[in-house]
Amino acid sequence: MPHAASRPAPLARAAIGAVCVLSSLAVAPGLGAQAPAVPAWAAALDSAVTAELTRTRTPGAQVAVVVDGRVAYSRGYGVADVETGRAVTPRTLFRVGSVTKMFTAALLAQLAAEGKLDLQAPIGRVVPELTGRKVGTVTTHQLLTHAAGWLDNAVAYGRMGESALGEVMREVGDTMFFTEPGRVMSYSNPGFSMAGYVAEVAGKGRFGNLLEERVLRPTGMPRATLRPLAAMTQDFSQGHIGQPGNPGAIVRPFTENTAQWAAGFLFSSAEEVARFAIMLMDGGTIDGQRVLAEDAVRAMTTGHQVLAGTTARYGYGLRVETRDGQRVWSHGGAINGFDAMVTMFPDRKVAVVVLDNRGGAPLVGLTDLVARAVGAPPAPAPATPAERIGTAAERAQVVGTYAQGRTSVRIVEAEGELRLLQGTEREPVRLAGDDRIVVGTGDDAQTLFLVRGPDGRVAYLSVSSRALARQPER
Repeated sequence: MPHAASRPAPLARAAIGAVCVLSSLAVAPGLGAQAPAVPAWAAALDSAVTAELTRTRTPGAQVAVVVDGRVAYSRGYGVADVETGRAVTPRTLFRVGSVTKMFTAALLAQLAAEGKLDLQAPIGRVVPELTGRKVGTVTTHQLLTHAAGWLDNAVAYGRMGESALGEVMREVGDTMFFTEPGRVMSYSNPGFSMAGYVAEVAGKGRFGNLLEERVLRPTGMPRATLRPLAAMTQDFSQGHIGQPGNPGAIVRPFTENTAQWAAGFLFSSAEEVARFAIMLMDGGTIDGQRVLAEDAVRAMTTGHQVLAGTTARYGYGLRVETRDGQRVWSHGGAINGFDAMVTMFPDRKVAVVVLDNRGGAPLVGLTDLVARAVGAPPAPAPATPAERIGTAAERAQVVGTYAQGRTSVRIVEAEGELRLLQGTEREPVRLAGDDRIVVGTGDDAQTLFLVRGPDGRVAYLSVSSRALARQPER
């Protein structure tokens, strides 16, 4: 979402870019498989990736494509770090950010399918230290669907050591709430971290071990890991950051917060993530072996929570939608120095995995290029309702103060027009359709979606899937 660099956009992440240093390109077959024939669309994909690396000044990337339920193409581009010039290969490990959430969700859904966890029960029944606190009344289902009413206040650096997950999650207090649970979908990294701790207690093991033993290794992902000290013994990429248009620099110190592993710290390659996509699209099986129960896959891929401003819903660690009558499952990820995008078309057994090592500068258009080539539905053009000042009654519906934690904005009416106030900034507001407002003008404009309560009144503003709750009038 474009926004002005001069003002703090509500809950939005600033875009950053990096340098592109291309090296020799490598092509590899699926893990342990004979090299497939090069697809007809491969040259166009390679050209598009190279163009995107140049445009965003990204050092390196990986792309893996699944067709007919197998890895049909896997390639590394550019360099793993700008200081050594090491080439990215299909085996290079990248941090995948919030793509981790689909793996965390898979573990929890499987534990539930085995009867070791009731996703609809209050988490205080699993974590006794939370009994008597409001945070203990939310359910694992609410955590996995971002419907617990929790803030999104995760940090990239924090406690280390695998006991940190429990230490931090047992300390979570009722100040985590910005609204009542179950009322709105609002993306929360701490919510997924708590889900990871629930898995740790219910599964009777460290989260990292459980994920490897129950999901990663059975799927055929031998090198994927949450542990940075394990990743660093293998071919791995550094993350890069930098101001847009400028060369990127390696992120230092290396990003690590063990307490947030379940929300976004997995290391993997595009090809190994593609194996997970194959398994999920085949109902929980791969290479003739069952990894996830059918009930677990069904729970993950059912759309539970509406994503504001879209026809999509959030399942467990997945965005779930239908395009041209075909199902699409997807999730993106971003963490210091890395971006990731995974898109699955289960009705066609097609998936596209794109990883890069420059944070805030995702490579665009690649998934749609492959989708068109193999007959899968590309992303539709975004709806752009006409902007308007609106009637006095329409404007009155959105006037108010909205907040999540320390982020607060106020919408006021002055001389028949709306303005959004945040800090020292004052931006014009226009209504667009019945479900959104546009803040600012031109390339700096942001779209915020209106989420209404049972009474039809605007109860939340939503941007980047984070909600700000309307505050009581004084």
